[in-house]
Amino acid sequence: MDKMVAGHSVAAWKKSGIGALVGAIVGAGTVAGLMHVAGTDFIDAMGGSRVALAGVAILYLLMAAFVGFGLAAPRTGARLLNVADADELREERAGMGRSVIVMCAIGAALLALALARTPSFPTGPVPAQAAAAVLALVITGGVAASWAWRRQYDELNRQLGIEGGYWAFGLSWIGLTLWGAADFLGLGPALTAIDVVTTLAAMMLVGAFVAIGRRGLMMR
Repeated sequence: MDKMVAGHSVAAWKKSGIGALVGAIVGAGTVAGLMHVAGTDFIDAMGGSRVALAGVAILYLLMAAFVGFGLAAPRTGARLLNVADADELREERAGMGRSVIVMCAIGAALLALALARTPSFPTGPVPAQAAAAVLALVITGGVAASWAWRRQYDELNRQLGIEGGYWAFGLSWIGLTLWGAADFLGLGPALTAIDVVTTLAAMMLVGAFVAIGRRGLMMR
């Protein structure tokens, strides 16, 4: 029995490791390709805060693409995603499909915000009004969708959502408090409004992974 458990754990670790490696390679390749296309002058004009926000946006979009690919090709997707097998992907299609929509929407809104044309970034390709409209639409749609979908989640997913939100809030509060205090005291880099948006968006992902990992769902 111990050998069976150990064998399952090793296989789960291998699967998780392969998925993480593939994700890292695709993510790094995507970011490198986009930076090459944008050019160093454009990246320099964006500044570190905008680049960081764009990076988080791309992460959301890549995750949506991975999950969407898994839903479209369950057999192949089951080898890359954190699911037991292709049948589980088919069973969870509705819930995971909603996740794809949410991640795409958030990623698009964050990317539009990162590329918005402002006085500090006059070469931004997205008009400020358009970025604001996209963000408002995503937030409004997210609230409406959360209410409409509230009865379609089982108890485990509800609990994971609560725990993920708890970790996201806690980590954001600690990080932003320390960063803001360091800026105020002249002991660290400046905390800008866009840095707050980036931190909150990133911690939403981190909080979700922490909640999932604490329940042992990262290795299946």
